[in-house]
Amino acid sequence: MLASAGIGCTPIMSMLDHLAATNSTRQITVAHGDYSPATHAFRSDLEQLVAKLGNAQAAVWYEVPDGEWPTERTGFVDLGGPSIPADATAYLCGPLPFLRAVRGQLLALGLAPEAIHYEVFGPDLWLLRQ
Repeated sequence: MLASAGIGCTPIMSMLDHLAATNSTRQITVAHGDYSPATHAFRSDLEQLVAKLGNAQAAVWYEVPDGEWPTERTGFVDLGGPSIPADATAYLCGPLPFLRAVRGQLLALGLAPEAIHYEVFGPDLWLLRQ
C-alpha cells in the first residue's frame, strides 16, 4: 500500500518506479489525494507505472476533480473502496492531517501499527508544537 497527498507523492513515486523496474509481482495499491488534476505532480507517471504493473491499482481523490481519469474520486482519501489486505505493509507520505487520517483508516482495516510507515511532508514538526 502506497499512499500520498500533495507533493508527498515524490518518494512514493520513487518506490513505485522501483517496483516497476524490478517487475514486482506484489499486489500494489496506490492511493493519492490532491487539490486538482492540475496540481497533481507526477500524474501521468502514476498512470504509466500502474499500467506497467499488472498487479497494481490506483485510486486518486481530488477536491476539485475534472473527471478525466476514470479512477478519480471527489474529496479526501477514503480507503473504504480500494482492497487492502490486513497483512499489507503501508508507506504513507504527506501532510500531518493526511497521515493521521489514513493511518487511522489502515488500523481500522486491521493493519498492524508496525506495518504502517510514514514520512511527514509539511512544516517541520517543531512548528506544529508551537
